[in-house]
Amino acid sequence: MEIEFVNVTYKENIRTPLEVTYLNNVNLKFENSLIYTVVGSSESGISKLPLLINGVGKPTMGYVKTLGFINNGKYIKNINKLRMNIGYLPSNPNDFLISKTVKDELSFGLKYFKYKLNKKSIRINEALKLVNLNEEYLNKRISELSMSEKKKVALASTLIFNPSVIILDEPWLFLNKKDRTNLNNLILKLKNSYKKTIIILTKDCDEAYEVADKVMLFDKGSLVKEGDKCVLEDIDTLAKINVDAPDIVKFINESNNMGANLTYTSNILDLIKEVYRNAK
Repeated sequence: MEIEFVNVTYKENIRTPLEVTYLNNVNLKFENSLIYTVVGSSESGISKLPLLINGVGKPTMGYVKTLGFINNGKYIKNINKLRMNIGYLPSNPNDFLISKTVKDELSFGLKYFKYKLNKKSIRINEALKLVNLNEEYLNKRISELSMSEKKKVALASTLIFNPSVIILDEPWLFLNKKDRTNLNNLILKLKNSYKKTIIILTKDCDEAYEVADKVMLFDKGSLVKEGDKCVLEDIDTLAKINVDAPDIVKFINESNNMGANLTYTSNILDLIKEVYRNAK
């Protein structure tokens, strides 16, 4: 088992008038080489999961086991070894990027973690290619990039260590349709070809429905429902947690209510085939 939450409660500003409970007695298991989408609104508490996984935050109760490390509120020995294996990309790249140029940004983490690599330039170029950027970007200033380009650079910085676990917070934010498609292809490649465990935190059920192996629905700090991607076909539960169902699910439901017999599919091309089959 790669990551496990056991009876985890997480609070901030404890014993003050500002005390907030973000997670309440949460039990989760993330298995190797699967894509998980953790779905919830801004009040769901899911934004705190990465802090507990990489040891930045400490659980108020319970513990988190990540790659053999235990986060139970006590000191974690060799924590940099843990964090090198957890790639985390926040939703806003401006909260992540700290260097002046793309090259400096991609080099920073390698230096910080004293990464031993004889051919750093090769690793940097490989990371850029993964996110569909070329070498010409290396000397560009971060401040001159679009939000979409910043997002790609931040993702490249996350992937450059070859982490075994990749956590993406609203990864499709700021991306156009083409870039979203490219990102989905990369996410699938990271799982299928490189056997990465990917955890996506989002309220974007359209993209989640396309890539997810497993889905976890959260509301007000608690796990409401989990299962395979068919969980995102539960429109009533999604409505209760203030999240919109995937458009493709809405379309299939409306069509079937009008007498069609469409099978649920998460891919638009497969949906076209379903409509064609049904029309015949």
